[in-house]
Amino acid sequence: MKRWIPLLLILVLLAGTITEALATDTQTTLSFTAESVFLAVGKSTTVRVNIAPYAAKKKGVTYQSSDESIATVTSRGQIKAVAEGECQVTATSVYDPSVTASIPVSVVTPVTKVIVTGDSDQMFIGGGLQLTAVCVPADATIRTVTYESSNENTAVVSADGLVTGVTRGRVTITARSTDGFAKGTYTLTVKQAPESIDITPESAAAAVGRKVTLKATVLPTDANDKSIEWTSEDESIATVTSKGQVTIRGVGETTVSATSEDNPSVSASIPVRGLELAQAINFDAATYPVLINETTQLMVHVLPASTTDKSVTYAVKNKRIATVDENGLVTGLKGGKTTVYAYTADGSKKRASATVEVIVPVTGVKYKHKDVRVGVGAYGTFTAEIIPSGASNKSMTWVSSDESVATVTGTTNRFKIRGRRWGRCLITGTTEDGGYTVEVYADIGSLRHAVTVSDVSIKNGKPYLTLLNKSDMNISQVRYEMRGYDAALQPVVMSLQGDPYVLMGSYNPSLAPGEKTTHGRFTFYSPSEYRDLAVLQFTITGWSTDSGYYDHNGKLQYKYNISEDKWEWVTYPANVVLR
Repeated sequence: MKRWIPLLLILVLLAGTITEALATDTQTTLSFTAESVFLAVGKSTTVRVNIAPYAAKKKGVTYQSSDESIATVTSRGQIKAVAEGECQVTATSVYDPSVTASIPVSVVTPVTKVIVTGDSDQMFIGGGLQLTAVCVPADATIRTVTYESSNENTAVVSADGLVTGVTRGRVTITARSTDGFAKGTYTLTVKQAPESIDITPESAAAAVGRKVTLKATVLPTDANDKSIEWTSEDESIATVTSKGQVTIRGVGETTVSATSEDNPSVSASIPVRGLELAQAINFDAATYPVLINETTQLMVHVLPASTTDKSVTYAVKNKRIATVDENGLVTGLKGGKTTVYAYTADGSKKRASATVEVIVPVTGVKYKHKDVRVGVGAYGTFTAEIIPSGASNKSMTWVSSDESVATVTGTTNRFKIRGRRWGRCLITGTTEDGGYTVEVYADIGSLRHAVTVSDVSIKNGKPYLTLLNKSDMNISQVRYEMRGYDAALQPVVMSLQGDPYVLMGSYNPSLAPGEKTTHGRFTFYSPSEYRDLAVLQFTITGWSTDSGYYDHNGKLQYKYNISEDKWEWVTYPANVVLR
């Protein structure tokens, strides 16, 4: 271990030599941390330097004043002001004396106070305010200042003290003496200036002795001071209070104005009239007819004739039916009636009303079928379709081509047909508006009752039937069903096919109008022996005709089936009640 000690000492010495050599090769730099020094006579301050490399920093610097009658400096860089004037303090590197740095030193009579003044402590956005800064004492060496704003979003200040407002708010402008020894401040408010005034209403008119309240709106809405001053040009006609309440003093016209107190260049005015009020208003007609999509002019009279302001306003009750403009021109929008009003505009609160009837002309009429059917001695009510559906006048007249077959009554598109006898006639309806016609055939006679049951009975244990053709058609076949019961009202087998308790059949000989069936000519389909038949039920299910009948489309049909829910069962004996 001891043999390594000499070798270790040699390596340490060699490392120190290399380090010193490297340090010698590194360039030395030296600078002051401040650019200049201002001192008042008798005052001191310490300056600092930046020096590199580390070896140079470790060795330190020396300081020297260029004129110790003005300022002295210690070995630690403490400068003391001796007399007013200017000199330089130089720092020299001990490590490398060729490296130096200097700082200017000004010894001054300092500014002890800065007084900032301006014409106002308020200004408007976008406006300018000139500030003046005075340095005290008067014999201060440097009497200039620099300006700065506490919030440049509120106001900015130029180098010569001109302040420009940016947004609303309070801001402090600081004037700092150039020598740094004093400062002064000036606080001001940046306001939004009133830019315009709106007065509502835009004009005012009232009778003598009446009052009208005006409202003034100062814009923009974020203006700081919205207070205004009201004035009347002629107070013999109208006076106005500080709150905008106008009192009419006489007949005539004057001007009432509102002026911004914060910005007197901004004002607005309206005409004010003292009136002789209206005593009445009326329309020249009680009803004004107008075609849809067309116009008609309203006429009104304001009384007395000496009324100062005869202007009126209009309104309608139902704007879906009609509208009216400011001149009283009515436009029809939809068929119907509504009320139109006229109001005096002079404050007399007079009103008149009239009826506006919007007329929708008839352009046609139709019925959904060519034929309708009504029973003899019965009636049917039907409705024709007037075109358009909203037509105003639905009045119609109706006539029958043969009143012995059918009569017709009705004064609108709804008509009633009464059947008189079997047959067919033409019903004609004519619109009052436009004279449009519609035709429909009336077929009289109930198809369900074209053939009726005259007699149903049981003779010798067999059904006995008599049917009557009540129509004006030639009936070529009648179809029917029967059911039978014994004395205990239990079902009797009537048919040998299908449902045993139901017997179907037909009468095939031709039946002329008014003719009855002949016994023994009925056809029964697969009849049984009707054993123990005591009660008989019978119904007609349909018929056929070779002369035809008309359906609701006006087409001839030759076969008619009665729907099961309309079958009319006849029971023999009639006093038997079947459950």
